[in-house]
Amino acid sequence: MIAQIIIPVAIILVVLVGTGMPIYLGILASTVYLQVFINHMPLQNLFTGMFEALNKNSLMALPYFVVAGTIIAKSSLGRRLINVFMVLCKRIRGGLAVSCVLTNAVFGAISGSPPAATATFGKIIYNPLKKLYNNSLALGVVTSSGALASIIPPSMILIVYGICTDTSIGNLFTGGILPGLLLVAILCVYLFIVGKNTSGEKPEHIKGERRKAIKESIPVMVLPVIILGGIYGGLFTPTEAGAIGALYSFIISVFVLKDIKIKELPQLFKDSVRTMVQIFILIASSTVFGQALNISQAPQMLVEAFAQFNSIQFLIMLNVLLLIIGCLFDPGAAVLILAPLLLPTATALGIDPIHLGLVFTVNLSIGMFTPPFGMNIFVTQSVLEQPMGAIAKAVVPFILLYILGLALITYIPGLTLALL
Repeated sequence: MIAQIIIPVAIILVVLVGTGMPIYLGILASTVYLQVFINHMPLQNLFTGMFEALNKNSLMALPYFVVAGTIIAKSSLGRRLINVFMVLCKRIRGGLAVSCVLTNAVFGAISGSPPAATATFGKIIYNPLKKLYNNSLALGVVTSSGALASIIPPSMILIVYGICTDTSIGNLFTGGILPGLLLVAILCVYLFIVGKNTSGEKPEHIKGERRKAIKESIPVMVLPVIILGGIYGGLFTPTEAGAIGALYSFIISVFVLKDIKIKELPQLFKDSVRTMVQIFILIASSTVFGQALNISQAPQMLVEAFAQFNSIQFLIMLNVLLLIIGCLFDPGAAVLILAPLLLPTATALGIDPIHLGLVFTVNLSIGMFTPPFGMNIFVTQSVLEQPMGAIAKAVVPFILLYILGLALITYIPGLTLALL
């Protein structure tokens, strides 16, 4: 019976998406199949379900973080952020490459958008990295480190996971701290080993440069302190933190630094709205898809099918599945389709929903720079005008590093649950 549900749904999704249709249409077509041929229910439930899916307070966090990220990318705040790490890490072995990793980690603590991080910082640091090291390392660092923005809280993927599984977003953010720091550490150690220090500047000159860079970075470095400090300090919710972050970025960029002119605001907000509409329609369509799956009892049948496996075996299969899905599907869509389906099985095997959320997030973040369809690869290709083949080859060592981190996060649940 489970095959009669899953196989036709998978065929519908693959065929429609493969022919260039928007993914939400593939999800809706699969939902129609389930409702009409499996559940024998009226399609009216589909439309009411889509409306109810968007009628959630937790969704309000997404627009604010998107707006904050857009403002930072279009103003000088992004440049100020990467400049301070480039200066602070200048005399460290592999410091220039390490600065790219640290910048993306901090950007992730402001707005979890890997493509925005890759586009914003790639344009600034690519040429210095290429000159100091080589083209392959430069492309690999720029393309892969942007994925940290979707792991370090507040992460868009974690927010979407929390919404579709009714899991506490605050707890997901807390659970993401140590896994995010682990991946940062793994990347930095690797870059320290393969890197080099070629700074010949005098210490007193660097000291003055550091002082200037730190002073200029204060407006942007305050943001993660406000957002994460407020959330973990219990001062405000993730939604309120996003609103405060967006308002702060707006005031600083428009009225204090004057990086963004008033006439540029309509286009800025238009870009943000376009991104949000794409996310919301995916959430709405995937929610009714999940409801249709539940009515068909597919999750319960999946639990029974996996009853013979233990949690380790399940996680191995889940990692393989998500690594494949991650390089073919948008991360948000993958979470919305698979998380409601697989959560009951994971729970039955004793896997904590918070831990599962981080396994999903890290896997799908790796997919963002995995050939052939990783989004960050296309962003790097567009922004830096580099051939796809060169980028695909450059990211291979970094994929292996992330998989090492993924294995530790997957099989040491304490890394995720220790701070809860």
